[in-house]
Amino acid sequence: MRKSRVPILDLTRQTEDLRPELERAARAVFRGGEFILGPQVALFEKEFARFCSSRFGVGVASGTDALELALRAVGVQAGDIVATVSLTFLATADAILHAGARPLFVDIDPVTYTMDPADLEERLRRLSVSERKRLKAILPVHLYGHPCDMDRIRAVARRNRLAVVEDCAQAAGAAWKGRPVGGLGDASCFSFFPTKNLGAFGDAGMVVTGSSAAAEKIRSLRVHGRGKGDLQMSLGRNSRLDELQAALLRVKLHRLRSWVAKRRSLAAEYTRRLSALSGIVCPTQARGARHAFHLYVIRSRRREQLRRALENRGIASRVYYPVPVHRQPLHRAANRGVHLPETERACREVLALPLFPELTPAELRRVCSALEAFQMCQPR
Repeated sequence: MRKSRVPILDLTRQTEDLRPELERAARAVFRGGEFILGPQVALFEKEFARFCSSRFGVGVASGTDALELALRAVGVQAGDIVATVSLTFLATADAILHAGARPLFVDIDPVTYTMDPADLEERLRRLSVSERKRLKAILPVHLYGHPCDMDRIRAVARRNRLAVVEDCAQAAGAAWKGRPVGGLGDASCFSFFPTKNLGAFGDAGMVVTGSSAAAEKIRSLRVHGRGKGDLQMSLGRNSRLDELQAALLRVKLHRLRSWVAKRRSLAAEYTRRLSALSGIVCPTQARGARHAFHLYVIRSRRREQLRRALENRGIASRVYYPVPVHRQPLHRAANRGVHLPETERACREVLALPLFPELTPAELRRVCSALEAFQMCQPR
């Protein structure tokens, strides 16, 4: 009898477990008759901001919108420059472009896969006088759920009078030196895309900030730049968090801490089983970091062979991300002279294994056994 496939993620298990609570929340929205920016949105904004140990939450239509509106709220304008990384989803750089700015790509730390503060300083040092005047913000990405070294990044920002906007799309539940991500920048951006640690049933996002002025600006921008009395104060967009999504996310938010704890437990078991295998590098946690393990990402110089071996055993895996942003066709010409050796090496070697709170011990053992079998078959 053929074994069932081990998926990289199975959202149906989580949904089934929560079905009664989700259905009650949905029915309450239907009865209430408010579907855009209603009471559920307001409650979720407060609850999620509290989860991040911050003051304000502003719900928007997606994580991408959260990034763009946050950048605009901290003062990024057309012609400005924003420092960020290239090992990330396309949305990070897209948001910079949509704000009218251009990205300055920084290399990563090869252990944490997050922005390398030393490389950041070096690339800022190389900017011309005119470019330094246009540099407005740093956009670090807490990739795969591992937080950036926010102490050093914030120190660079202070010395250069730059805003810091956190990309927390993959990091809900992570922390840096005891402080949750989402409360470490001038504004912090979350995606609630269904696959995230806290996932909606469609697109949704939020900006979290400790600044009342930034929160008010984003609230205006998400409704076409309107202010009081229906006056349009700036050019915004339609980017509102749906009431139904907010209600469903509130149900899930109560489980988020336990889900992240389960992710950490599964990750620890993977590492216990796999760390002795030669040629496979397991993820590590930097001192001061608290990993949320949105993804469990190993690296191997034989990645493609490994990936095929897992597929042959009915085990899903995925590369996040095979092509760095600065080498994408859209960005290639503008970044022809940009060299990010650690980023490019990671893109050749990283591989995400199945990891989600409902992954069973038997499935995890099966993944590990497949990796052990692959290792035994390799020439020594």
